Amino acid sequence: MTKKENQKARIMRYLDIHPEGITPYEAFVHLRITKLSTRVGEIIRDGNYPIKKIMEYKLNEDGSLEHYMRYWKAGVVDA
Repeated sequence: MTKKENQKARIMRYLDIHPEGITPYEAFVHLRITKLSTRVGEIIRDGNYPIKKIMEYKLNEDGSLEHYMRYWKAGVVDA
């Protein structure tokens, strides 16, 4: 198994266990994956694991708006 395949497998396993999905920050902290969007794109292109995504927004303490993607297994939690 290559490093890329191993990362994809870890993402899919994480999504199976966590129905709320995963963000790039969570992928880095929990899985040590820095290119989540790239790996998710590869998983989607492979076509054997359904993933949905949504842009989330958060207001920081300084008043600035932060945005990031959240990915989850389709059919588990649909927005």
